[in-house]
Amino acid sequence: MRPVLIGILMTALVMACVPPPKAPQVMPPSYDVEGDVNLYLSTSDPEVEQQALTRLKTNDTSHAVIKQYLKQKARGKGGAPGLHTDLEISNGGSSYPYALYAPETLEPGRDYPLVVILHGMGGSGDRTLQSWLPRLKHEDFIILCPSYPAGAWWSLKAEEMLFGLIQNTKRQYPVDHNRVFLAGLSNGAIGAYMIGMFYPDRFAGIVPIAGAITDRYLNFLVNLKNTPIYSIQGTQDPIFPIQYSRRIRTILNDLKYPLEYHEHREQGLAHGGHFLPESEVPGLVAWLKTQQRDPHPNILRMVREGNHLDNISWVQVTRGVRMAALQLPGPEKESMNIRDGTITTLLAVHKEPNLFEIVAKNLLEHEVYLSAEQVDFDKKILVTFQELKEQDGKFETGPQRVSFHEKVEPDLEVLLSGFKQRWDPHMLFDARININLEEKVQFAALP
Repeated sequence: MRPVLIGILMTALVMACVPPPKAPQVMPPSYDVEGDVNLYLSTSDPEVEQQALTRLKTNDTSHAVIKQYLKQKARGKGGAPGLHTDLEISNGGSSYPYALYAPETLEPGRDYPLVVILHGMGGSGDRTLQSWLPRLKHEDFIILCPSYPAGAWWSLKAEEMLFGLIQNTKRQYPVDHNRVFLAGLSNGAIGAYMIGMFYPDRFAGIVPIAGAITDRYLNFLVNLKNTPIYSIQGTQDPIFPIQYSRRIRTILNDLKYPLEYHEHREQGLAHGGHFLPESEVPGLVAWLKTQQRDPHPNILRMVREGNHLDNISWVQVTRGVRMAALQLPGPEKESMNIRDGTITTLLAVHKEPNLFEIVAKNLLEHEVYLSAEQVDFDKKILVTFQELKEQDGKFETGPQRVSFHEKVEPDLEVLLSGFKQRWDPHMLFDARININLEEKVQFAALP
């Protein structure tokens, strides 16, 4: 019995020295990056936006991961093919009808060009789509035809509705973001010019048909440096006399901008030469099939006024000297702030990966948008500025000075807010530089 007792005691002693088994480790749940990105993009509550953004930053979410997800999300899914009429979109408390056509067979993995067509006075999206469908149906275009009262596409509310509708279409259908076109006839042609001039980086091409713009807005043609125009105008048009389109042609040709200009002598039954002859359609369709937007041009030219200060690609005018705020009246009540003032003119050159040159007149403040694909964030970003002056009808530039020369940290808010506004996977900016020229009393010397 004694040896057995000793064995039992020894076993107990050994077991007493063995540490108790560890409790099973509970792994923390993985962070739901996509959930917070989707929350940020879907909410209209600034506080919820900020909460989602804070969590993304706290979890050190990389820009590369979010960019990849945004590119996937930008490809619309679920849109039904075929013809759709009597659709509606709500904007600012009002509802607007529109019509849409998508190819009968939407091939998986393929993106489709989108043609947005604006009707004239007395027209509608339904009737516009019916007339354009035979022209484009066999060309694999998505066709979007909104309606707006009196075809007053130049109003701010019409712009807002239109871009909301384009974004909705991008969410639903596999749109090729670099092949979105804006066309219009009569009042719709005015809208194509006006919206195209103020937002040129959103379109691969502008197609004004039987319409033009007044002297007051000719300066804004400068914005179309990187946005081709296909213009069709009748020489016998009694509503928009041919000289107005010829004047635009002269300006664009003098600027050496991309322009396809077509005059015809045909006359219709209702309004003489104020229509689109079918003989002009094959050339237009062939042109549409070859155009593609460059989302990051190295040279930007712009003219800005107070109602249109969105960035054009990677540059934004945020404040100018006594800026005018121009607006044509529309059928809906909105703030009218037409007044005397100046316009701001700017030339921007992305000369080297981390070097940006700005030349401007009447500019007080601007922003430069940066993406990791275009700049090296491990090095300083250099931005120079030259003031453009006019004297006795001649322009001259002041000395070139440094307005910014520092390293810049990527900012998730810039990335997400920019995508939320445009839903454009080809214009994803990681950071922006704000440069207040009024504060640059002493500019740095060139390095």
